[in-house]
Amino acid sequence: MRRFLPAALLGLLLFLLAATLSPACRAHAEAIGLLIDVWSLGRETGPGGGPPPATIAYEGPGGEGRQADVYCDPRARPRARLLLAHGLVEAGKDDARLRTLGRVFARHRFLVVVPDFPGMRALRVGREDIDEVGAALAAAHRLSGCPPSAGANAGGARRGASGGGAPDPAAAEARLPTGVVGFSYSAGPVILALGRPGAARQEDFAVLFGGYADLENVVRFLTTGRHRDRGEDYGGEALPEGRWIVLQANAGSLADPADRESLAAIGRLRRADPGADISSLSASLGPSGKSVLDLFANTDPARFDDLLRRVDPAVRATLDALSPAKSLARPLPTDLYLLHGRSDAIVPYTESLKLQRSVRTGGRVRLALLGGFRHARPESDAGAAGWVAALRHPADSARILEVLAGILERRAEP
Repeated sequence: MRRFLPAALLGLLLFLLAATLSPACRAHAEAIGLLIDVWSLGRETGPGGGPPPATIAYEGPGGEGRQADVYCDPRARPRARLLLAHGLVEAGKDDARLRTLGRVFARHRFLVVVPDFPGMRALRVGREDIDEVGAALAAAHRLSGCPPSAGANAGGARRGASGGGAPDPAAAEARLPTGVVGFSYSAGPVILALGRPGAARQEDFAVLFGGYADLENVVRFLTTGRHRDRGEDYGGEALPEGRWIVLQANAGSLADPADRESLAAIGRLRRADPGADISSLSASLGPSGKSVLDLFANTDPARFDDLLRRVDPAVRATLDALSPAKSLARPLPTDLYLLHGRSDAIVPYTESLKLQRSVRTGGRVRLALLGGFRHARPESDAGAAGWVAALRHPADSARILEVLAGILERRAEP
């Protein structure tokens, strides 16, 4: 028996070495660093380092000029593309968390594209947001290598956008896997853009953080603090100014310009000061504008359905058109990762549960509900180092680690 012991030990050593060197194991080891960076997003300044982004120009859905930042390590050939889609945030592509994620994923050999969506940046929503995401994805697919750095002349940056990035025949020949990440509101336009014929490829993937199935349910939660799933009624803490953000965002759906302007002004005033006097603006509203204000000012769950029925059909049609549960026309040819904070004060976590059940896809759908996250960022430990926050929330960390490892495994082989 003893004579077989050295051979058995050698076999075990070789097995452990093979497991350590396997792509899946390497991806998990690499994902640990990414995990700490994700938890660091709760700090005022996340992890830095890396070259500044290049800015490229591309055509919007109607031929308008659009811009995107591109994060890429010029010392190594990219192994995948990643598009980060911001939501309703006035900083747009300049949001500190997006800049941090861009630098972080660039260090892991992703070609990271962060577009600026003018409507979302202006806190407006509309069907055109789906087209904006589609145009940004098309621009990302034309990049095969790092474009000129931020210090290069503007003409060089424009050439990078229209000509497919830095010349790299080998990268151009090899198909780069492409993923897209949608945060909060942009999750709807992302999934709907991917659902259009010819928009997505089988090896593509999508990550939705704080996404939703139906915007009607988001409005219900923000105004009444209630949300539903499978006949069960749930309560939650809704962000007080959330109702006014969404009111301002949907004001553009009304036909009357005066109503649009007044509702947007009401939204801005109440966001800044919940007790602001809006009586003169409210009195100026026509019937359509008044019905929308009544819906968003309401706090009684029993009145919500009736108030929604009275709202201008154009507003309801916009909400439906941007809701994946109602407007996703075909199965997605992608794998889908859903992450949602259980304490999300803007989009209730039950919306990701509904997405998991309602979205048809030819790939896999994975859901991670996170107890230590609120709305697409850590709930607490804002001053703690990333590794400290990760250790304080082991269950969340394990779930996020699996998602990050899955994303890293999708990169093309070096």
